[in-house]
Amino acid sequence: MAKRFELADKYTEKYKSVLLPCRFCGNKKIKIVSDRSIFPPKNVWGVVCTTPKCDCVGDYASVKEAVKAWNERAKNE
Repeated sequence: MAKRFELADKYTEKYKSVLLPCRFCGNKKIKIVSDRSIFPPKNVWGVVCTTPKCDCVGDYASVKEAVKAWNERAKNE
């Protein structure tokens, strides 16, 4: 397993107290995820609702940016 997936799990635990519930379904089980961009090849971060086919924000350079974007969207609904 890629280290970025292990880091995503650690970040989910670290930020779980500050991540707001999903703005669409109200789910409080929110996860931080990592992906790899193709060009340029680098790790990117996102935040997802664990409800299938619900909401997410992604492709941020840092976890803090992804968490901030998620919380701003949650507050604006």
